[in-house]
Amino acid sequence: MPQSNANPRRSLRSCDYACQFTCHDSAVHRMGAGWKIVLGMVLSFLAAGVRAPGMLALLVAATLIYYFAARLTLGDLWRDIRLFAFQAALVIPLYCLLEGPAKGLWPGVRISSQIILFYLPGAVFLRTTRTVDAMKGLRRVVPYRLSFLVFVSIRFVPLFLRELEEIMVAQQLRGARLAPRQLADPRNWPDLFHCLLLPLMVRALRMADEVSRSAEARAFGLKRERTFLDTSRLHEPLPPEPAAPLVPAGSAAGEHEPYRRKIA
Repeated sequence: MPQSNANPRRSLRSCDYACQFTCHDSAVHRMGAGWKIVLGMVLSFLAAGVRAPGMLALLVAATLIYYFAARLTLGDLWRDIRLFAFQAALVIPLYCLLEGPAKGLWPGVRISSQIILFYLPGAVFLRTTRTVDAMKGLRRVVPYRLSFLVFVSIRFVPLFLRELEEIMVAQQLRGARLAPRQLADPRNWPDLFHCLLLPLMVRALRMADEVSRSAEARAFGLKRERTFLDTSRLHEPLPPEPAAPLVPAGSAAGEHEPYRRKIA
C-alpha cells in the first residue's frame, strides 16, 4: 500500500508565509478588486470605531466569515495575525498593570482586537487579489506610476514578514533575546532594535535599490502607460478579423498580365 509523504501540518495551511496570494475558486477570489477594497475599508472603519462588546463580537464574526469565505485555513489565519497576537500578549497585561485587572482587561482586549480586525481585511485582499487585477482597477482613479508604487509596496509585505521571521530565527541562534517572554522584559528591548529592526531596515533599503534597478533595466517610465501581460484577458475571444476586399476578376487578370509576359 503506498504511503503518503504529505505533511499533516501542511494541510492546515495553504501557503508558507503571511499575506501570500493563494489561488482558490471562491466567491471572494471572483469578487472585483474595487469591491474588495470598498468592503475592506468598511470593515476597517467599523473596527476603528467599535466600542461595545456586542458590536465587537458581531464584527469579529463578520470578519471571520469574510476571511474563511476565501477558503483560507486556520493555519493561514494564525500566520496572518500571530505578530498581532504577540502584541496583544503585551498590551493586555500592560493595561491590567496600569488600571487593575477589573478596569484594564476590557480596554486591553478591545484595543488588541481592533488592531487585528483593522488589519485582517487587508490580509484577505492580498491573499485573494492578483497585482495585475488590483492595478487595473486603481489605474482608473490614480496615475499608473502611483498605482505601481502602491501595489509593489503592498506586495512586499509578505516578503518582509518572511524576512522578519528568518532574521529572528538567525539572531536567536546567535543568542539574541527575542522570544516573546524575553521581550516582555524592557532590558531586552535593545536586542529587538539592534538584532531585528536594524537588519530589517538594512534589508529593506537594499531591496528597494534592487527593485529600482530592475525597473530601470526594464525601461519603466519610458512610456506614459506601461505595457504588461494581462493574464485575466487571455481567455477572452479575439475580435473578428476584417473581411478581405473583393477584387473583380478582370482586374485580377490584368494585375498578373505583366508577369505572364515576362515569363513568356
